[in-house]
Amino acid sequence: MRRLLAASVLVLLAGAGCAVNRPGTAGQPGVANPTAGPTGAPTVPATGATPAGARSGEAYRVTYGWAVPSRRVTVTNPVAVPITPPPGIPLPYLVEIRTGDHPDFARITFAFEGGYPEYNFAYGPDVRAEGTGTPIQLPGNAFLRIQFVHAQSHDNDGNSTIRYAANRSVGIGNLVGYAPGGDFEGYVTYGLGIRVAPDSDQVLEIRVGQQRRPDGRYVVAFDVRKG
Repeated sequence: MRRLLAASVLVLLAGAGCAVNRPGTAGQPGVANPTAGPTGAPTVPATGATPAGARSGEAYRVTYGWAVPSRRVTVTNPVAVPITPPPGIPLPYLVEIRTGDHPDFARITFAFEGGYPEYNFAYGPDVRAEGTGTPIQLPGNAFLRIQFVHAQSHDNDGNSTIRYAANRSVGIGNLVGYAPGGDFEGYVTYGLGIRVAPDSDQVLEIRVGQQRRPDGRYVVAFDVRKG
């Protein structure tokens, strides 16, 4: 991790307005105003982010409008590494995962301390674990891979930083479940299991947004359209 940090230096909601919070443990591309990244994948800069250290909340901001991410979409958020000097946790770290039911979509939110990480997401035939490349088990028949970059979900002693995680069996609309895909060298991956019509090429639109809450946590929300 120390080597990762040195290299990095060099080179929401969280259920707000949601009717449900459950406690417990490829189609056509469509991107809202993207710019091309170095590899050709769409990149959306999340401009106007609240600087680290400010404690006031901010308005919810859509970073990816309703569309089908059949190619990887990246939302950039600048992160000054380390976010806290030693012995503090050096990267934005995950503390909450919540789900919510809305009339037209299901929502899953990821709340971080220390700043917004960069993140990317795309539909794919499966979701593979960080480090091993092993497919992770997900319910449903359509899968969305979410990867947070310059992020972690463990502290400096290797203990989980997640203080609340919704039940992995979601069952809201077409969002049937989620699962972790690893926390490895500054990359935190999750997969969403989505149910669509069997034996079809149906894919559901996704919307993504972010908000800094008044309690200082940085929340990234993924909405799955109800089919």
